[in-house]
This record gives sequence, C-alpha cells and structure tokens, in this order.
Amino acid sequence: METPDFKRVFRGYDSEAVDQAWTETDRQLSEANAANKELRLQINSLREQNSEWGNRLKDYEQIEKDLRDALLSAQRVATQIKDEATKHADDILQFAHSESETLISEATRISESKEIEAESTLVEKRVEIIQIEEQIQGLMDQKAELQTKVDQVMHYLNMAHDLFD
Repeated sequence: METPDFKRVFRGYDSEAVDQAWTETDRQLSEANAANKELRLQINSLREQNSEWGNRLKDYEQIEKDLRDALLSAQRVATQIKDEATKHADDILQFAHSESETLISEATRISESKEIEAESTLVEKRVEIIQIEEQIQGLMDQKAELQTKVDQVMHYLNMAHDLFD
C-alpha cells in the first residue's frame, strides 16, 4: 500500500481526495484481509493435511514395524521348525540305522542257526541213509543165503523126488 499524497487546501487537506484515499485504503485493506483470511484458511487446511499425513505416516511406520516384527518372528519360527525337523529326521535316521543293524544281526543269527540246523539234519540223513544201505545190504545177504538154502532144498526135493520115482 502506498502513502497517499494529498493536496493542501484552505483548511487542511482536500476532503474529497482524503475520502477517496480512505475508500481506496479501505478497499485494499478489505482485499488484504480477505486474502489474509483465505491464506489463513489455506494454512489451516495445510496444517490439517500435514497432521493427517503425519498420522498416516505414523500408522504406516507402525505397520512397517509390525510387518518387520512379524517377518522376524516368522523367520525365527521357520528356523526353529527347520531345526526341529532336521533333529527329528536325524533321530529317525539314527533309529532306522540302529533298527536295520538289529534286524541284520538277528537275520544273520537266524540264518547261521538255520544253516547249522540244516547241516545237522543233512548229517543225520546221511547217517540214516548209511544205516538203511547197511540194512539193505544185510537183507540182500539174507536173501542170498535164503536163496542158496531154497536152491539146496529144491535140489534135495528133486533128489527126493527122483528117489521116490
């Protein structure tokens, strides 16, 4: 706003020029007040937006923190589950290895026992076969003796038959 330059008249300043300057100053003051009011409204609106964006930012920062915490927790849980699964798998493998060794040992023992039993049975059967062969030989010897005796008896019978005829 400019300082008005008034002309001097007989009793002070020209009242019409003062009124006109006063009106212009009042108009400029009203415009400045309106612009000031508009700027204050804009400032308040921007402050509200700034506050709202600040709250949103805090919310997003909290969400980010919660997500990081959840991710870290999930990583810890995943690591724990993986470690437990690895330990469980190792336990299962160790048990399976131990069980397989036990089964192999038992199967070997049973196999050796059956082999000894089979060899023993084979020896017994060979002895029985030898005994049966000896019995057969004895029976064949007896048959030969009996055949000889039958032949002799037949010879005597023929001789006796010849004598009676």
